[in-house]
Amino acid sequence: MGSRKQTYRIWDVYQKIFYMRNKELVAGYLQGQNTNLEEKIDMISIEPHSVLLGIRDGTLCLACVKTGNTAHLRLEEVDITDLDKDRNRSKRFTFIKTENGSTSSFESAACPGWFLCTQMEADRPVGLSNTQEENVITRFYFQRELQE
Repeated sequence: MGSRKQTYRIWDVYQKIFYMRNKELVAGYLQGQNTNLEEKIDMISIEPHSVLLGIRDGTLCLACVKTGNTAHLRLEEVDITDLDKDRNRSKRFTFIKTENGSTSSFESAACPGWFLCTQMEADRPVGLSNTQEENVITRFYFQRELQE
């Protein structure tokens, strides 16, 4: 009983969008022809507020990996629909989605207190943060992509 995968556009509150650079997910301002580099987020809801997030049609999934006291965001080559079937394996790929008005935040289920984030500076890697520093952005606009 798998959930349906849905595709979303995501951008931070400073209008930076996600794209891939050197196999790394980064957030920045894309203009002109570069706008087609935008990565859409594939999402499967697994519980009312828990989601799996992937890119590239759900073939690369966002995972939280803890090293010592730090959590890192990693892209892992795994099919998002397979994760949906294997909940034990999917913990590090699970995010708790909290809506706050028109924005959403995504907290790691495996690393509580760590949130998906971007930096104020453009073209920096998308990562995880456990602080509410001013230069760290943890609120995102999340808009369902209309299917053609």
